[in-house]
Amino acid sequence: MPADTEGINRVIGTKTLSADRRTLDGVSIETTEATTRLVGLGTAVPPYRCAQTDIAAFMTRVAEAQPDCPPQFARYAQYLARTSAIDHRHTVIADYAKTDPQSFEFFPQNWALAPSPTTADRMAVYRKESVRLAEAAARAALRDAEVPAEAVTHIVLSTCTGFFAPGPDVVLMDRLGLSPSVQRSILGFMGCFAGLNGLRAADHIVRAEPDAVVLQVAVELCSLHFQTRADLKTLVSNLLFSDGAAAAVYRRSDGRERRAPRIAGTASSVAFDTRDEMGWVIGDHGFEMTLADSVPRHLRSEAPRFVRSLLGSSTARATLADVGGWAVHPGGKKILDGIHEALGLEPQALDASVGVLRDFGNMSSATVLFVLQRLFREHEPASRRPTVALSFGPGLTMEGAVLVP
Repeated sequence: MPADTEGINRVIGTKTLSADRRTLDGVSIETTEATTRLVGLGTAVPPYRCAQTDIAAFMTRVAEAQPDCPPQFARYAQYLARTSAIDHRHTVIADYAKTDPQSFEFFPQNWALAPSPTTADRMAVYRKESVRLAEAAARAALRDAEVPAEAVTHIVLSTCTGFFAPGPDVVLMDRLGLSPSVQRSILGFMGCFAGLNGLRAADHIVRAEPDAVVLQVAVELCSLHFQTRADLKTLVSNLLFSDGAAAAVYRRSDGRERRAPRIAGTASSVAFDTRDEMGWVIGDHGFEMTLADSVPRHLRSEAPRFVRSLLGSSTARATLADVGGWAVHPGGKKILDGIHEALGLEPQALDASVGVLRDFGNMSSATVLFVLQRLFREHEPASRRPTVALSFGPGLTMEGAVLVP
């Protein structure tokens, strides 16, 4: 095929800020601006904000209404709530904040929550609420980026807490007024690490298409999948996950003075021998999480090697000592403590992650974008030094990205 001369000129440009070598029709060329910039971030949470202690009390009442509730359940629930490092979580379900089951709107009006809502019942709520939340986050990100909706060329959407088709990507396009020619990708059922998968997908699109403007959206309604079993392992998951949406906008250059970090590298690693440590399966009464006690220990042992590899392979060519900011997915307090210790970080290095966990809990794939937003707005990384983003999930999978000024 003949070379696209106009395309070459557009890619090459007239000045070099960060160049990668590319080959087009067998001809080696230098591409300028061949890096992706994160130019906007936005987040949104549902209206129902519940104190962690109140949710623990709700779950205790539900457990004690089950025939097989262990006698120590209430004490353990209170202990986990106090030590979870979570103060509040948001949910699309108002019932979690109620003390009278006769006022329940989603769950059956009894403390046993019997019969438990089916997966179809939960998906009906997901279909309604997920797009509403995703739209709010997307609009906030577009405002932050100062990018009109009609400029968007691609959507990358991640979610693991619901399904329907035509999906949230199609409905979101319509609500935002996007062009029907916008190209769509859905990263489905990957779990907490999909936020950084979305970042990497956006990076690949922008590198391949110089004029692309990518809208990444992560939306999760974890609280839909509350399980009524009165076992202690289920309690851990029930007390950790919450609802939220986050969005980001990417393009070659934002043309403004304010910070717009560029993506300097990404990495992924799966430990095949740990597949049983974390899982997310579809049951008749919602999606069911499996979370082993060994997850923090595994991440603690693997994180230093993974981060060194991520930094060494990025265009930043940085070391641990060079990193000025950390955006670590707050999968739980033990995970943050383990990563902090394993990497030998300064005492306040994970303040953004700790703050998001405290204020919102674990919102699965949306959470790391919440952390990046807080890091860049409230805990500005040291000037000219790289930021490292990390997320973890089923696999066990570790995902990473390096962002530089």
